[in-house]
Amino acid sequence: MTYRQALSYINSLSKFGIRPGLERIQVLLEMLSCPQKNLKFVHIAGTNGKGSVCTFVSSILNAAGLKTGLFISPFVLDFREQLQIDGAMISEKDFVDVFEYIMPFVRKMPKNGINLTQFELITAIAIFWFSRENCDIVVLETGLGGRLDATNVVENVVCSVITSISYDHTNILGESISQIATEKAGILKHNGTLVLYPKQDSQALCVIKAAAARLKNKVLTPDLASLSNVRSTIASRTSFDYMSKAFKVNLLGPHQVYNAITAITVASELNRCGGFTIPPQAVKDGLYNAKFPARFEVLSHEPLIILDGAHNPGGASVLADSLNLYLGKRRIIAIVGMLKDKDICNVLRIISPHVAEFIVVQPDNPRAMDKSELHNLIVKQLNKPSVVATDLNNAVEIAFKMASERPSDTAILVFGSLYLASQIRPMFLSFLRDH
Repeated sequence: MTYRQALSYINSLSKFGIRPGLERIQVLLEMLSCPQKNLKFVHIAGTNGKGSVCTFVSSILNAAGLKTGLFISPFVLDFREQLQIDGAMISEKDFVDVFEYIMPFVRKMPKNGINLTQFELITAIAIFWFSRENCDIVVLETGLGGRLDATNVVENVVCSVITSISYDHTNILGESISQIATEKAGILKHNGTLVLYPKQDSQALCVIKAAAARLKNKVLTPDLASLSNVRSTIASRTSFDYMSKAFKVNLLGPHQVYNAITAITVASELNRCGGFTIPPQAVKDGLYNAKFPARFEVLSHEPLIILDGAHNPGGASVLADSLNLYLGKRRIIAIVGMLKDKDICNVLRIISPHVAEFIVVQPDNPRAMDKSELHNLIVKQLNKPSVVATDLNNAVEIAFKMASERPSDTAILVFGSLYLASQIRPMFLSFLRDH
């Protein structure tokens, strides 16, 4: 079997949709002799920021010399970036090897009325690979929610982390912040340790702390009083002092400072009580070396092009803060495409005051909102200029043409979906190379 054939099979499982529950993945992992029992985990849930915190934590652990597995989703550049060890994606050969080993077990499952979802199979592949490679520790990002997310099948969790919580996937997780927080807090284990993002919604915080108390968790929150001298520009990136130590990160946005000190808190706890040695220099180096595409990512300075995966109100709010901080009074041309199950109206309401003109596209995803419908929403409800691109390449061409009219004070922004970011990123880079 080739890598492309394996990928094609995995993509075919999207027809089973999103189905929360642990029963299916438990059956598969039991057939694989429970590889999750051989590993230790940092398990990270949240609405926004969990991918960044995962990246920071795994980068710190890598810098400390620990063999570190990283599981994140979704991907932006390459499917294999979801599965990493020591910062390197799984090779196509290793992926096919693991896939071929697991598939005979997977094929038995429909006979018993069990059909795996796409995410469940990817999660099982990741856990099996991390176990086979004898990782010292695995940084594991939840896919959706927490309590019934496939990643919650793991047991040996050294540290649970909950990042910023806001509204997303309300059709599955609940329509209130309290309901969503309850689902996220479902990753907590008895007598465990929980690290909390330092700026949390008050309702979410109440729910999470109650769950932590019930399960006798030690709760750690970064000390904002120890944070100072935050400095950030597009050119020099972000630096700050925390606990009287100086740090620098290459991820932009005020929220990334909070994500970084959340990761510092995780590293300190692993060093103090988790049985791992993480020197102070490894924390500094790990934060500085962390890279994560489509998180206020600068693709070009001339013209200024920003790629961001913001797709829910919480993500839109931090994107708006970053636009205020870095772009000032620049004219912003925004390429937007969204999935129809998102809170589209609120996301656009938060971002539209910063945007001069919209270019509407439709990501290649069965859940994508029709571009004509999105265009009409922008024009009629937000009263903003908008054009509909025929496809993503056309959107790139239109954006560059608009930007060329006032190149010195114009920025191009892409937002609305990580799927859009993944699909349009190579087109921008190709256009920049050719022009």
